[in-house]
Amino acid sequence: MKLKICYTFLLFLPIFGYSQTGVISGKVIDSQTGEGLPFCNVFINNTTISTTTDLDGNYKLEGIPEGEFEIGFSFIGYQAQQKPASIKPGSQLTFNVSMVSLEQELSDVEIKASRDRAWERDLRKFKSYFLGNDEMAAKCEILNPWVIEFPSDNTNNNFRAEAIQPIEIENKALGYLLTFDLKTFQFTPSYYIISGATRFTDLEAPNEAIKVEWERKRLDTYLKSPANMFRSMITNSHNQEGFFLYGEKAGGSESMSLRSDVFANELGKSVVEYKPENLVQPGRRPGEYRIFLKGRIEIHYEKGYSTINTYKDAPYPISWLEVNGNYVTVNSNGMIVNQKDVTFSGDMDKRKISSLLPLDYEPNLSRRDDTQLAKDAKGMQEKIHLHTDRAFYYKGDQLLFKAYFNYGNPELKRELSKILYVDLISADRDLIIQKKFKVENGLVVGEIFLPDTLSQNEYYLRSYTNWNRNYGPDTYFIQALPILNYEDRISSIIEPEISENTIKINFDTDKPSYGPREKVVVNMQLADANGNPVAANLSVSVRDVYFSPDVFKRPAIENSLQLKEIPETLTTEKFSYPLEREWNVQGKFLNEKGKPAQVPFTVYINNFEGMIEMETDKEGNFVLEDLDFYGPLDFAFLALDKKGNAFGTFELIPKLNPPFFIPESIKFPKISKTNEPIFYEPKDDDSAIPLEQITVEEDKSRSNSKAIYGTPDYVVRSENLNKNGTITDLLMSLKSQVPGMTVTTTLEIRIRGGATSSNLSMEPLVIIDGAPMPAGPGFRAADNIASINPNDIERIEVVSRMSSMMGDLGRNGVIAIYLKRGGSQMPLMSNNTPGLNSIIIDGFGIAGNFIPFDYSKEEEAPEIDQRVTLYWNPYIVTDNDSGKFSFEFYTNDSHGEKIIEVEGITIEGKPIHGRYSIPISK
Repeated sequence: MKLKICYTFLLFLPIFGYSQTGVISGKVIDSQTGEGLPFCNVFINNTTISTTTDLDGNYKLEGIPEGEFEIGFSFIGYQAQQKPASIKPGSQLTFNVSMVSLEQELSDVEIKASRDRAWERDLRKFKSYFLGNDEMAAKCEILNPWVIEFPSDNTNNNFRAEAIQPIEIENKALGYLLTFDLKTFQFTPSYYIISGATRFTDLEAPNEAIKVEWERKRLDTYLKSPANMFRSMITNSHNQEGFFLYGEKAGGSESMSLRSDVFANELGKSVVEYKPENLVQPGRRPGEYRIFLKGRIEIHYEKGYSTINTYKDAPYPISWLEVNGNYVTVNSNGMIVNQKDVTFSGDMDKRKISSLLPLDYEPNLSRRDDTQLAKDAKGMQEKIHLHTDRAFYYKGDQLLFKAYFNYGNPELKRELSKILYVDLISADRDLIIQKKFKVENGLVVGEIFLPDTLSQNEYYLRSYTNWNRNYGPDTYFIQALPILNYEDRISSIIEPEISENTIKINFDTDKPSYGPREKVVVNMQLADANGNPVAANLSVSVRDVYFSPDVFKRPAIENSLQLKEIPETLTTEKFSYPLEREWNVQGKFLNEKGKPAQVPFTVYINNFEGMIEMETDKEGNFVLEDLDFYGPLDFAFLALDKKGNAFGTFELIPKLNPPFFIPESIKFPKISKTNEPIFYEPKDDDSAIPLEQITVEEDKSRSNSKAIYGTPDYVVRSENLNKNGTITDLLMSLKSQVPGMTVTTTLEIRIRGGATSSNLSMEPLVIIDGAPMPAGPGFRAADNIASINPNDIERIEVVSRMSSMMGDLGRNGVIAIYLKRGGSQMPLMSNNTPGLNSIIIDGFGIAGNFIPFDYSKEEEAPEIDQRVTLYWNPYIVTDNDSGKFSFEFYTNDSHGEKIIEVEGITIEGKPIHGRYSIPISK
């Protein structure tokens, strides 16, 4: 819901010029008697600048900054007043005010013994709308709620409130006492108005620690506020302050609902960077500025973390801004002058009075202003740590990981590497698997499928960037990675790396112990040495100790992210390996004589769905620039001679990988063989379902194939499938026609009658034109289906029962897809065309696909639950307000204890790790 916000207590704002001040004085009297009112509050609206009248009703405010503002007057039993004022350098103003007595005496309200339930219900609603609903609002208390009244005709669509006296709010989150003279309060589904005048008074801190905490919270609140964003836009330092602005791309997504939850995929497609350079103009008055902001502006504050994530790869606060008239007017402090024209939604709309700071608040920005972005070898260093879901794996497993970066200068992270390499290397130092992943915001989430054909047990996991290579092989991330057969066991213990962890993680579960297949609820809270909540980006894994014993530890994140000592004399000009901000592939063309030549050529992409016209240089070299795709993709290269005949050959120039360096600290545990597999495998007699012998006459309307899986239970024709949208649309249209089929939000497919197969999958087998597709960890059925063009589908046959003929792979049913033959227009060329060079290029790796198992939703429980990784979440964030996070998972059938492992980094880049054991009752 987007709300139009009107904070009219900010309409008259001081345009502070701290070098010039003025004086305001006068007298406050009773309008009926003409006598002076002693102890009347006189203040500059929304500031800490205030005084009280003397015994004769006289007052004097000195040191008033130059500018326009409101001066407020309030006294118990009298109607509050606000007067506009303007101060020029050295000027003295006189304001004499007559206060009008209220008709309803305050005592009449105070002596009421109780309020009715309707008033109490409205008060709770008012507090939520007025104070906010976050951790800061929870630390605010309205000291005199009895002064608040609610009209009898209030509704949810038009909720109003009135106050016969100033509302006093004690804000123990920021250390202020607010006196709020409420003029108007109205909340509707489309807008809300909070109008009034505010006087700030500093609370007295009970001790020095709380005083320091108040200062920290005030600064944190200011840094993520619109005021700081606009102030930094005036000086063109908004990126250094953490604010990055994006606008909607012309012709892009028409609706937010059409966008994906990965920002990297949307950037350049539905949203583009919005640069406010040259958009700041002088305002009508000195000290004012006009900023041109057209359309819907998306604001990313990358120096904070948010527990509410719009995008998976953007775990920071995100807001949206729309300005009526396209211009926002602010003063030199960034305070908005034309507040009625400005609409915020998202994070900047979440907090209300609880996050209000006085306009004369002066943040200490000296450290930020003095920051030098020295682009030297020390400041441009980057280190990597990989948190894997387990310490070792079995062949055929899916390895899930999250990569964390530490930078010599965090301000430069956007200018450093955008590609991370992750290698699987054998004990013989052979490169077995290499994947590359996009680096987004100093983080990477990915997966690697470990083939069941691996011949050894000892492997290494290595990770680095191309720029990282300049700092030497001792800066790479390397860990020993045992990969076992089901009969192998780790029989020795290697002690973990010990390092100090200044951030404490407190764990709490809803029960002391759990049984098999039982839900576990875990609450976590991060705190520093002083007990303050910590904002952090985390990954959490839960593993079963029986299948993954606690005998082998990974490298400690504190040690992996420790920056290397760099001599100040070392300059980046001496570096050999360039920064990779984009992915380029180099190639070479050779003519029939095997010599390079300069020729024009065409590149056909993905089975001729696209094409690029290019030309080699004199040495036959060419570059495919700024590639951006996931998984393998087919590239076909074609060069034609003067007669129009294809000729020559194309080849890609392989990238030279760094030599493998094994640190002395990396050691493997002892691995022994047994006669018993660690996973229980049901016998065929126990799992097979006897089929009745039946005679079926071929029905061409249902199926025209003699499939190995027998007769399908359901046949869905092409015309009944939604093929014009995404894979989600296709699956949902299939689901609607196959009873018992379910599709999760992460596109995990379940068919009634399924169970856990030996490869720990519960998905059906996908067959395309009679060819079974890869199945098991790392291969979703949806991914196999998405690999084909929906418009080429003739029909889909579904076997909802267990398919005995397909062995264990058919335990969860079958989805067989048959493509059209002869009916569609074939391309003029194919990969078999003479002279056409077809080369498969492997794109970026995808984020790990872990589906939490939920026994409360599964229609039929698996025969045996042997999951090793019970929970994996690389997208956890905590914030400064609470430091909390909660999650839940289900135990498996094993009686082994469950180990929770947490790793991550704080918003300042400090490493975090924690471990917790959950016992399982026998």
